[in-house]
Amino acid sequence: MSIKETITNTSTAYKYRLLIAFLISGLGILSTVSQAQDIAGQQRISDPVEDYIDAIDTVEAEYSSYSTELSDLYLGLGKSLYSRQNYTEARQAFQRGMQIERVNYGLNSLSQAPYLLSIADTESFLGNWNKSKEALDNFDNINIKAYGKNNVRMLPALDQMLDWYMDSYEERTTNGGYANLVISERIAMRMASILQSDMSLDNPESPDRYRRLGYLQYFIANHIKQNGEPSQSGMTISAGSSGVRAQNTTSHMHFRRGKAALEKVVESLVQQENSSILDQALALAELGDWYLVFGQKSSAKEAYQLAHDVLEESEKTVALREEVFSKPRMITFKMDKKLNSVTTLEEELSETQVQVKLTVSDFGVPFNIAVLDPLEDLSKEQLQALLKEVNQQRFRPRLNSGKTEEAELTIFYDKPTPKN
Repeated sequence: MSIKETITNTSTAYKYRLLIAFLISGLGILSTVSQAQDIAGQQRISDPVEDYIDAIDTVEAEYSSYSTELSDLYLGLGKSLYSRQNYTEARQAFQRGMQIERVNYGLNSLSQAPYLLSIADTESFLGNWNKSKEALDNFDNINIKAYGKNNVRMLPALDQMLDWYMDSYEERTTNGGYANLVISERIAMRMASILQSDMSLDNPESPDRYRRLGYLQYFIANHIKQNGEPSQSGMTISAGSSGVRAQNTTSHMHFRRGKAALEKVVESLVQQENSSILDQALALAELGDWYLVFGQKSSAKEAYQLAHDVLEESEKTVALREEVFSKPRMITFKMDKKLNSVTTLEEELSETQVQVKLTVSDFGVPFNIAVLDPLEDLSKEQLQALLKEVNQQRFRPRLNSGKTEEAELTIFYDKPTPKN
């Protein structure tokens, strides 16, 4: 029995909801039909794209070209085409589904959201970054019209936009990546304004939200440090004295913004009912990390001392201090959701990692860096790149009675990807 025959034999009131649910989940009718069907002794292999097209044709024939059931089918069709890297056809499917949503629910309906986000993705793969931004601006506008620009209910939408711009950062050129960061910071400023006006510090979401805003400032400052800041002409700032002053000023601005956000993390954790002394100590230590990577060594030591002192008030002081501060730790302020590239010796070494031994100074600077038992396929260029990368990292120093001190550290570090 074909999918069309299956639909026809199902009750009218129930069949389309059933069809859409099964199509989108990839379960039920499609898999059952494909497994049971045997034509001339050969099992039929189900093609999701063809199945979506068949379902769309059937719904359009019985109802209309703007039937409400069609939008979900077009979304599923677009995702199937997207997974095959047929981005142009996927975009057309997403646009058609969004058009149906607009006809049925209005030009500003929030039901357009998944289509706009999907269109932004397909346009980015087609290299149409301005079109991606246009789709995301439309996504932003429909949420603003629904909730108001500064309403706390805007935060999930702002989260999605921030995720999109940060996730696509690596796919862009240097100037394109900087454009993503400029937009990301504008989004972050809107989020900060909403948090300050509509979300109290004792809200369970507050620590993570402020922490993320702080991390973004490091990401931007690090980009500018490595690449300079593009001017209106698209050229980067020169390495002359004026350029250095401009970068130092910009770096200090991001330092201040990030510091303010991480201070809010500490304040928020103090006010959390379920916050532990360890949570507060780690937040203070993270603030110390922030000072350290921006060269504020004296302030970093003060924050580390305070983190140590907070743990002294705990009943498990010795064990906690040993766990948190006995070894140096690499400082990372990562925006993405990927696993850290560094693991400790308690974890298993993977095939793509090498064992690195180093000494961390009391100011968090690594030296005496050596790769232990280098992999046979690790080229000289890769080894040099790895050593350079580790040398540029900063580490939270070992703390002894609240004082920073030099200590050795062995870590597993990701092997650099070979260059073409």
